[in-house]
Amino acid sequence: MKKGVGIFLIICMLLSITAVAFASENEQKVTEETVNKLLKQLKNESNKVSDVIDKVNKSVVAVIGENKKYRERDFIYSKYPKNLQHGSGVVVSSDGRIITNNHVVDGLEDIYVVTYNGSAYKAELLYADKEIDLALLKINSSDIKPIKFADEKELKVGNEVIAIGTPLFFGYRNSASKGIISGLNRPVDRYYTYLQTDASINPGNSGGPLVNMEGELVGINTRGYMFYQGMNFSIPINNINYFLDQYNRFGRIRRCYTGIEFEENWAAMLGIPTNQGLKVVTLQKDAVVTPQQVKEGDILEAINGQKTTSIAQYNEILKGFLPGDKVELTFIRDNEKFNITVTLSEKSES
Repeated sequence: MKKGVGIFLIICMLLSITAVAFASENEQKVTEETVNKLLKQLKNESNKVSDVIDKVNKSVVAVIGENKKYRERDFIYSKYPKNLQHGSGVVVSSDGRIITNNHVVDGLEDIYVVTYNGSAYKAELLYADKEIDLALLKINSSDIKPIKFADEKELKVGNEVIAIGTPLFFGYRNSASKGIISGLNRPVDRYYTYLQTDASINPGNSGGPLVNMEGELVGINTRGYMFYQGMNFSIPINNINYFLDQYNRFGRIRRCYTGIEFEENWAAMLGIPTNQGLKVVTLQKDAVVTPQQVKEGDILEAINGQKTTSIAQYNEILKGFLPGDKVELTFIRDNEKFNITVTLSEKSES
């Protein structure tokens, strides 16, 4: 009997040892599979970034020209003569049209574009607009590839993006940096709203593309804050579409104008979310309302039901209309709302 019990215990011990060994072997196998899977994912991710850059590079150009205004310019990082300025651009049509920033080409006597393969072309400036900070150039070249445009409705905070351009000098042409969309609809200035990204944007990157992981254009890189890390801004695709649509239809941007001067409340100035509208400061002589209708201190709450809490947002709303369109303005005076239907005028080009 004792002998049988001993044999049974030995068998149990052997089974336990075998089970532990099998579990250890199985665990090691799972761990190796997991590591290999992660390594494969990392490799695929790395390859995807490279694929996107390869796909977009042929659409990216460098822009350079002589600016007589800046003969005395002294930029410590520049390897150019003081009167030269440069930036980046992106091809948007097969007939040689290129988008860049207005501030990249502003003041240039002659504009030259250098394509991905190092070929240089003299460019024609078709149109430029200071407020939206975009310019449209044209070169005569068939060896270019227009970039595809992203769907503005699909942009989300956290989307991965890549910025491509020519920072600092031409030796760094088509440099790429990766990041995410950090914010949407940022009111960086009084004109329009921007995309915020932590992808690095340096001097010379201005005018270059910000693309998603499909290689589609989501923005034009425009500015960064010198003393802040990861605080960079791009003109979003909806404003690029607006700029091109207006140019194709009218040869320029036909902006709507009310002739009413507004002031933002302190919360909007500080970037704090607010429902408070815009305070009327004054009416121009050519305003679409009379002093009897609208008075200093009135609050513009909405245009056709769309809230107006900042001047940038006000301008964004007006993009949806053309001069001559009728809209309903909602004001508040002494806690009482009232509506006025007006016909929008056209803002003169300065």
